[in-house]
Amino acid sequence: MCQMQIGIVLVTGIYLALRGDVTVGMLTVFMTYVTQLIWPIRGMGRVLGDMGKANVALGRIKEVLDAPREPGREDAGLTPKIQGSITFENVSFGYTSDKPVLEDISFEIEKGKTLAILGRTGSGKSTLLHLLVGLLPYEEGSIKVDDVELSEINKRHLRKNIGIVLQEPFLFSKTIKDNISDNDPSITDEDIQRATTIASVDQAIKGFENGYETMVGEKGVTLSGGQKQRVAIARTLINNCKILIFDDSLSAVDMQTDKNIRNALRKHCSDTTTILISHRINTLRQADLILVMEDGHITDRGTHNELIQREGLYKQVYDMQSCVLEMEKAGD
Repeated sequence: MCQMQIGIVLVTGIYLALRGDVTVGMLTVFMTYVTQLIWPIRGMGRVLGDMGKANVALGRIKEVLDAPREPGREDAGLTPKIQGSITFENVSFGYTSDKPVLEDISFEIEKGKTLAILGRTGSGKSTLLHLLVGLLPYEEGSIKVDDVELSEINKRHLRKNIGIVLQEPFLFSKTIKDNISDNDPSITDEDIQRATTIASVDQAIKGFENGYETMVGEKGVTLSGGQKQRVAIARTLINNCKILIFDDSLSAVDMQTDKNIRNALRKHCSDTTTILISHRINTLRQADLILVMEDGHITDRGTHNELIQREGLYKQVYDMQSCVLEMEKAGD
């Protein structure tokens, strides 16, 4: 681009010199100034552009730093030894007082059991999980973890004992090993190997040229969607949390890998309470309790075999997915 600009100035200068409007000496001096100044001017433009971006980034950082401190985040609150039993009793919640998102939610899950939740988008599934991890305050009803009221538990302590894997995992521009261990020096290579084996991603990692030292790029851009989700699962498993939450985080893996992960969880994490949110029936069917949510209410509950025997959303989804699987098998 700069060469083109210099070329335009040179051609224009030669034209003016031929017309006698400028002398050859003037053209030579002008071209010298142009070649000396064009790069500093372009550099100044880049600096001004970077300053604009930095100002926007600074505004975002300031917004975070100026945010009010979360109540109960410090040393206040109880720090009980969390085992994993969870009880919701008549819990209601709304982001505004006139429009409840959850109404009269009640269920109980024992330590080491698996709870599954099925519901349409906007039915309140994620809001329920946000209440459980203390991201949202509840005012109506009671939420207890191991018979201790959730609001009385120190939030930092609570979140150390709850691992959550989201549908859209976030990976840092580091190696796979660093993403899983989060640079914690107490985590050994054996711990990482165990977590990746349970997450069914160990073979994929070993297939990379640099193995666990492979750089994943910004937001894990060098990995497929399923690989990113499984690395995020391994990162969560390595913390040995007593409660694991999978918020539709198996959606990008195939059904066989999904099954392998769930089987490994039952084998290696039998004392861990697991909560699964998914639209895939095969992911939910082996859960000890399945909740069906619609418009902020629990409209049905039971095991897989119980729910497919009665009409409702669960049976509708089951019939539809069974039909799709049969069509795929017929096509093969």
